Amino acid sequence: MLPSKRQRLRHSTGVEPNTNNHQLPFLPSELIVEILLRLPARTLVQFRCVCKLWKTLISDPNFANKHLLNSIADSTMSHQRLAFHGCSYTLNSIFENPSTLVIDRFNGLENADAYHYYILGSCNGFLCLYDPDPHQSNIIMYNPSIGLKSESSPKIKPSSDWEVLYYGFGYDHVNDKYKVLAVVEHDDGDIHDDDFGQSLAKIYTFGEDSWRKIQDLPYIPTNQRYGKYVSGTLNWVAPTLNYPTGYVIVSFDLDKETYRDVLLPQNVAVTDYMCRPSICVLNHSLCLCYVNKTHLVVWLMKEYGVVDSWTKLMSIPREKLTFLNSIEPYSTIELLFISENGGVLLMVSSQLILYNLNCGELDYPSISVEDVYDPQIYCESLISPRW
Repeated sequence: MLPSKRQRLRHSTGVEPNTNNHQLPFLPSELIVEILLRLPARTLVQFRCVCKLWKTLISDPNFANKHLLNSIADSTMSHQRLAFHGCSYTLNSIFENPSTLVIDRFNGLENADAYHYYILGSCNGFLCLYDPDPHQSNIIMYNPSIGLKSESSPKIKPSSDWEVLYYGFGYDHVNDKYKVLAVVEHDDGDIHDDDFGQSLAKIYTFGEDSWRKIQDLPYIPTNQRYGKYVSGTLNWVAPTLNYPTGYVIVSFDLDKETYRDVLLPQNVAVTDYMCRPSICVLNHSLCLCYVNKTHLVVWLMKEYGVVDSWTKLMSIPREKLTFLNSIEPYSTIELLFISENGGVLLMVSSQLILYNLNCGELDYPSISVEDVYDPQIYCESLISPRW
């Protein structure tokens, strides 16, 4: 009689086989939570189906907030994405495999053509999307990681002969509200019209039923239309004769709904700019980016609003950046991201460009569209606000 499988296993290993293989090893609940907090938001959405306990945990607002903080602090870039034109790419893939990028289309939107929407800003994993259709002209908040969207806002424009000039989206942490600021201008093509060129600044709080008029921007931004969100404020860079630097940062406080001037580094002269300066946000800090005669220069403001905290972050010789040979005074060089291993992601004339600080090499990510407009870096999240 041949020995059974159980007998053969015991004979070969000297160990009695475990008949309870279906039982999983016990893990403390605290360890399970720590593991889940490190997973991508999209994976956690799928894990809500594992059991009632996990569904309750992953759906808890406190868990979502902790997960967002973990994702932001993760240096691997595995939770961060670049979004534009109704699609997104992981930052990991852009830096590591720029020639073989995989596109991720937005879904869960009523308009089947997500390319149709403009992205007005990003905050806490949410994108603020604007529908430019004259018959719609409204705004929604959209979390692409979990497919959650808000109700549409009332129309942003009084009528179809108004245009949206500037905008910004951010979080008012004092009142736990998300807000959009927009400046619209009347442009019916008739310069003899009394209303031609009239502008209005308005603000909308998600969950409310109307836009409110507010004070106009004290300066007119000339390059970046969308305000950069940092420390509860929206920020634009604008030209002015009031300061020797030639430019100033217009800061809008989302709680107080007031403006203030944030000054540029005082040792930057107006003659330094070979093209329009731009601002960006890196690691929750405001940055200034511009090109002078010899370098591409980036400054970082370590403490928001404190002029003396401006610190030069990097200075790249122009001869290493051949694409700068064709820049014009009205061009804008926008810094999007700097990775821990020295990768720099830039947008120049609607084109994405990668530069490696360590070896000086340039690369051009292979994306599905020829021109990139208003790209946004966002961090995947599980945040579901109460509107």
